[in-house]
Parts: sequence; C-alpha cells; structure tokens
Amino acid sequence: MLSPRPFFFLVAALFGMVLSLASGGTMQPDWSLSILLGALLARRSYWPWVLPAMLLHDLMLYWSPWGVFLPACLLPLLLRRLDAQVGPGLLQRIAMLVFVSVPMLAHGAGVMQWLLTLLLCIPVWHIAVHLHDRQFA
Repeated sequence: MLSPRPFFFLVAALFGMVLSLASGGTMQPDWSLSILLGALLARRSYWPWVLPAMLLHDLMLYWSPWGVFLPACLLPLLLRRLDAQVGPGLLQRIAMLVFVSVPMLAHGAGVMQWLLTLLLCIPVWHIAVHLHDRQFA
C-alpha cells in the first residue's frame, strides 16, 4: 500500500512554489524548498519524488536547473554514506541542509531569505520524522 505522505509533501511544495511566485519581492522563506528538503532529510528514501520536485522548483523559481537541484542529488548518497559510517545524527543533517541550500544565495536570495528558509525547514523536517515514526509505533 502506498503512503499518502509523499503526495501530501508534494502538494504542499507545489503550493509553496505558487506562494513564492505570487508574493513578488516580499521577504519570505522559500516555502517549497523548505518542505522538500525537510522531507528528504527526514527520509532519504523519499528521493524518487523529491528530486524531480526540486528540479521543477529550480526551473520555476530560478529559471535554471543549476540551483539547489545538483547538491540535492548528492544528498541521498551523502546521507547514506554518513549514516553508515557515523550513524544517523542531527549534526550531519544540519550540515547537509546548509550544503544544499547555499546555492540560493548565488541565485539572488538574500541572507535573510536563506535563514528563513533554513528555519522553516527544521519544523517541516521534525513533522516528517514524527509522521514516519508514528506509523511504526
């Protein structure tokens, strides 16, 4: 049976893309990036649906596939390797969050928008982990 969680995160990310496009120049986080990164950091097995959504995110918001998509493609591989070597931990996931989101700064996002995106990603990540743990409890 398929889980409804990936569909929920995809719909939320698409809504976030629309919200980012509709708001114009107001200072706000990158909603869709926060949702997609939070889901990917919570469950690296979500990569088959998160990575195409990240490519769509880059094409819609940055008009280029060279935004956060390429570092995000490395994220499942790096997390698998780090989890195997040192175990799943908070510090390496935060480092990967920063690693994947830094290209936002090169594509015109300000430091405040970048920090807001990181701060929004953490509760999304927590919710995604909580939803997954609740399924197996």
